Amino acid sequence: MLMQTAIYARVSTEEQASEGFSIHAQKDKLTKYAELNDWDIVDYYVDDGISGKNLTERPEVSRLIKDVESGKITNVLVYKLDRLTRSVKDLIYLIELFDKNNCTFNSQTEKIDTSNAVGRMFVKIIGIFAEFERENLAERVSFGYEQKTKEGNYTNCNGVFGYDYIIGKGKLKVNNEEAKYVKRIYDWYINGDSMLKIAGKMKEFNVPTKRGGNWNQSTISSILTNPLYIGNVRYGTNKKNGFEVVGKNITPLISKDLFYSVQDLIQKRRKFKTKKYSSDDTYYFKVLKCSKCGGKLHARQQIQSNKKYITYQCNGRNNHSCDAKGFSHYKMEEAFLKYLDTIEDFEFNDEVLDEKCESIEEEDIKKIEEEISKLKRKQYETTELFSSDDIDYDTFKQIKNVIDKKLEILYKELDNFKSNIEPNKPLNIDKIKQIIVNLKSNFISLSNREKKMFLERFVKFIEVEKINDEVIIKKVEF
Repeated sequence: MLMQTAIYARVSTEEQASEGFSIHAQKDKLTKYAELNDWDIVDYYVDDGISGKNLTERPEVSRLIKDVESGKITNVLVYKLDRLTRSVKDLIYLIELFDKNNCTFNSQTEKIDTSNAVGRMFVKIIGIFAEFERENLAERVSFGYEQKTKEGNYTNCNGVFGYDYIIGKGKLKVNNEEAKYVKRIYDWYINGDSMLKIAGKMKEFNVPTKRGGNWNQSTISSILTNPLYIGNVRYGTNKKNGFEVVGKNITPLISKDLFYSVQDLIQKRRKFKTKKYSSDDTYYFKVLKCSKCGGKLHARQQIQSNKKYITYQCNGRNNHSCDAKGFSHYKMEEAFLKYLDTIEDFEFNDEVLDEKCESIEEEDIKKIEEEISKLKRKQYETTELFSSDDIDYDTFKQIKNVIDKKLEILYKELDNFKSNIEPNKPLNIDKIKQIIVNLKSNFISLSNREKKMFLERFVKFIEVEKINDEVIIKKVEF
């Protein structure tokens, strides 16, 4: 039988399609090579303008793998090994996958044939050198950018809001319309507006972002912290390896006094120590539902002058999919107590109560332990990704810190629950009956932790909306 051959060709965005490497040239040479060997060409798989450093972002490689696994392909032919991959790990994965599915691999330039052990050995050796060259090139490019920045040159060819990048000259030109809004953004912030509020203003004025995305808190933050607007360029964002120098031929858009005043204000506002996780103080967190979009709300805690401020806001507000207003915990409490005045007291039902109250504390502990197990699995998976070079150290460290903080919070909650449970102690049914039968008067007397437990156990959702300055409860389902 003729070998059912797939021809794979690729040119990356970093390479010029010079003679011998263009897609057309690769296909032409490989077609003649296959015909010379009496191979039957089943299909051409072409990734045009895509880097070879990984497999996941190349749709034609994915299609090729599926066809190999289905038995449609029994031979893969490339012009050169690095056309298929520049990663040793990916190369070994592909060679083993081909071998498992009785598919051979051939490279015309290196004269490689994996139908024998010697060919497979050479593939791995060549792959090592290909990866070494790629990493060496990346280091040289990084060093080049660093050196250019030290000389005061701006190296981000994508440009930045307020400027246009002149391709070919490597220079920035002021975009007068955008520059006008850069100045406004700094003025709004220094006059008390939050980054989120400023993002909302930019959306209201229909100002497009530099790359056509949405205005959000991180977009405004990047503008407020970029020294380019005072004529400086920076390399890197961390204190250890990053630096900042005076730029060449860069027109400042704001004064240094305004820029550094904003940096001081940002640091002061960070002292509020925002938290987005549920605590005993944010006991409405898990039951709130936005009446406008039906989405969930998140809680935010800020501490200023040793006083805690708690607010709730629709999650859709952050991505501009919902325009519902946020509101304070105090106003939510006021609205819920007002709502309780409008409903009649519950009638007590022993059977329903027994069903609802059975092992409440144990269920809470079980949920926390399940969440801890999930985070530990995530912790293990992240370590595996780092060990196999799928993520770099900075990304690994960032994910690990987030997981560690969440675990610390969950372990504290778990300790609180366990410390309040006495072995074989039955639930106080009479106390629960008193709370339910006369809901409002008893709800007021509960501690924050007891309110949280009650709401999460007996309330499915509270649908809310802020109208003018008042929080309105549209619906409550118990």
